[in-house]
Amino acid sequence: MQDTKTLRLQVLRAGAMEIRDVDDANEKPFLYASGNWGPGYISIKGLVSHKPLFTELNKQTAEKVARAAPHINFVAGNVTGGVVPGWEISKTLDSLLQREVPYVYIREARKKGGQKELITGLNNPLIEAGHNGLIVEELVNFSQTSCHSAILLRELGYTVTHTTCILFYNNPRAVELLKMNDLEMVYLFTLTELLDAAEETKIHSAKLIAKYREFLADPLGWQKSRGLEPVAKGGTL
Repeated sequence: MQDTKTLRLQVLRAGAMEIRDVDDANEKPFLYASGNWGPGYISIKGLVSHKPLFTELNKQTAEKVARAAPHINFVAGNVTGGVVPGWEISKTLDSLLQREVPYVYIREARKKGGQKELITGLNNPLIEAGHNGLIVEELVNFSQTSCHSAILLRELGYTVTHTTCILFYNNPRAVELLKMNDLEMVYLFTLTELLDAAEETKIHSAKLIAKYREFLADPLGWQKSRGLEPVAKGGTL
C-alpha cells in the first residue's frame, strides 16, 4: 500500500491542481460550488481516468472510514463528485466490515423526469429507518453540500454522524459548519498536506502556493479583502 504522501505527489503530477495569480496577474479567481471564490482548484473527480491512482485513493479513504465509523449502515454519494468515490468506498466497506453496505446517491435538486427522486437507491430492504448514512464527496471545501445532504437524510428519518472525502480543505468555515451540524469528517489528506507536497514538486511557484495558503487560513477574509462577494448559485469557473 502506498503512503499518503506518495499519493499526494501522484495527484499533483496528474495535473489535478491549478492555482491562479489573482493578485499580480489579475487572473479571475475560481467560483466554487458553494458560491465562494478562491485562487485554487483541485480536480479530484478528474482523476477518474487515472484508474490505479483513483482506486487507491478511494480504498485508503474507505479504510479510514472503517476505523472511524464502523457503525455506518449505508453510503450516500453526492452528485457529481461523490458518486464514483461513494460507490468505490461502499464496495470496499463490504469487505472491510464483512457485511453489505448499500449505496445511494443524492442529487442537488430533483431530477426533471422519471420518479423525480432526490435520493436514488433508498428502495433497498437493507436500508431501514434510523440507519446511519455516510455522506461521500471527492473533496470538501466549505462543507455546505455535505451538511445539506446530512440534513436531508435526517429529515427523512435516517441518522448521519460522519461524512468523508479524499481531500478536505479544512478551512475554518468548513470546520465551523461541520460542528454546527454535528458531523465528523473523515478524510484522506488535507489541502495543507497537498500544498506541502506541492512545495517539494515545484510544479507550482512558491508565491502561488503561499497565496493559496493565505486563502485557506481565512477564506471569507481573503474574498472580502479583494472585493469579492459570494454568489447565490456557485459553479466551477
